[in-house]
Parts: sequence; C-alpha cells; structure tokens
Amino acid sequence: MSYPVVRDSTLRSHYKSVERVIAAMHSQMDQPLTLRQMAKIGFASPYHFNRTFRQVTGVPPSQFLYALRLHAAKQLLVQTQKKVIDICYEVGYNSVGTFTRRFVDVLGVSPARFRRLVQAPMRRAAAPSSLSPRTKVTGRLGAIADHDLGGVRVTGYVTAPPGFQGLIAVGVFTTPIPQGVPVACAVISQSGPYEIRGVPEGEFHLFALGLADQVDGVAKVDHEKSLRAGGWAIRVSGGIIDGSTTLDLRPPSSFDPPILLAIPSIGDAQPGGSLMV
Repeated sequence: MSYPVVRDSTLRSHYKSVERVIAAMHSQMDQPLTLRQMAKIGFASPYHFNRTFRQVTGVPPSQFLYALRLHAAKQLLVQTQKKVIDICYEVGYNSVGTFTRRFVDVLGVSPARFRRLVQAPMRRAAAPSSLSPRTKVTGRLGAIADHDLGGVRVTGYVTAPPGFQGLIAVGVFTTPIPQGVPVACAVISQSGPYEIRGVPEGEFHLFALGLADQVDGVAKVDHEKSLRAGGWAIRVSGGIIDGSTTLDLRPPSSFDPPILLAIPSIGDAQPGGSLMV
C-alpha cells in the first residue's frame, strides 16, 4: 500500500480520522452509516474522507463496513446459538434475504451451512511439492508456465516472524479484501519459497495468512489475530507476473479489513491448489 507524500502531522491526522470512523463502525454495527455520516465523524468532506480512507486501509469505507458486518456475523454464527434472523439484524441488515445473499456472494455458503462447516474437523495440509521438470521458467521471477494445470505458477518468498509455528497460506484473490474462495492458493509449513499453481491471466490481489498451531474451533474461522501480509495488486499476463511476490507476515492492524474466507479451515487447502469447500 502506498501513501501520498505529506507532512507527518497531516498523515497522523488522516490515521486518526480513519480510526475514529472504524471505531464508530464497530460501535454502531446495527445502524445505517452513510459516507456523509462517516465523513462527519472523521471531520472531513465526503470526497476527502473517501480518498483518505482508501489510502489508509486499501479499500473504500463502504467495503470496509460490509466486511466488518460479515465478520461479526461469522463470529456470532460460531460463538453463539442465535438464530440467523437475529444475527442479520444485529450486524446491520434489515432483510434476511439481503443478508443471506451477501453472505453467500462473499463466503460462498449460506450462514446456516457455514455454521455446520465450522464443526467439521480440520485437516492439516502438507507442504507443496517441488517444481516439476515439465515446468518452464518464463524469464522473470514470480511466474512459471504450468503445463499440468493450465495458467502459471506464481512463485515468491514469504517470511514469518521468529518463533512462528504453524501453517502459512498464500493466495490470490479478485478483490482487495481476502474474501470468498481464492483464485488459487498454496500452503507451506514455514518461512521460505512458495508456488501457487494454475493462476489464470488477469489482475489479482496477493495475500498471505499465518495460522498458528492448534488452530481449531473458533480460531478456524476468526483470523482477526492471525499474522498477515500483502494486499497489493499483481498482474499475470503472457506468463509473466507484474508486481512483488515477496511477503513479510506481520501482526494485524486495526486498519486491516477483516479476512472473509469462504470456508472454516484454511488447513483444508490442497498443496499448491485452491481452497476446497
């Protein structure tokens, strides 16, 4: 994420403005919150606030808000026995049909099915295999023609903080929020190189997620405290990738949009492949 060149005091003011609005989103989850209302809370005009919010978080305020609402719905589905209709109203929707459609559109399953999937046992994925002799390097680091699966193999390097133990999932998504089913993903067991097979041509967003050991129960669906990296756009064209594929996992920030993966356990990812529902 890149930021405009501004004075430190101005940058701090931008962050405080966005922070106030994100706090309001959390505290007023069940209330309508328009761009104009958010801008007023952030002490800015709607135009400038919208631009500042995107610069700080990487997404527009409306997308951040709907991500927060769906994330809250996920938590309520897992942590409580509340009915779907009650959760719908609690997270700011006034129609069960609209809530269910948005949930399915983003997460790939209905709220009721998501709740059932949470209870399924988790499977750990093995580390991805090494490069096949049938692959061909295109001449630029980060993209390898994949003759087995079609598309290309996006390769790179991911680093976790010292002492981290667990799985690291790296995926490409069509949106700047890691949501739904990724276009493709890979799972590795430690810092090091990764490869994501079968990535088609197009523009995507690259993300990595660090899942600590002993991930089960609520932790399978609530990645609020998981390490993360990426969010920037990459373009795959002609077997070549444009954009950085180096990722450094870090603790989450309050400015990060919630992670809205389509299934409870990212550990169900197949090595080098997509998440499986």
